[in-house]
Amino acid sequence: MSIRAIIIAEARRQNLSGYRIAKLSGIPMRTVQRYLAGDADIAGERLAPIIAALGLEVRPAKRARAAKGGK
Repeated sequence: MSIRAIIIAEARRQNLSGYRIAKLSGIPMRTVQRYLAGDADIAGERLAPIIAALGLEVRPAKRARAAKGGK
């Protein structure tokens, strides 16, 4: 699931509009609306306040270790 899909699902769960997310995050409403609609991508520094406004947190994904050697 993409970050955008998670944000959209959580916004729906909390019944939050793009306008309300913009107010809570401090990100311009048009930017939030375009991001949620899939019309624009936004950089991490602008995405973080949106994630925080929804009460979500970002954690690094655990990656599988690559196999060593030729065996």
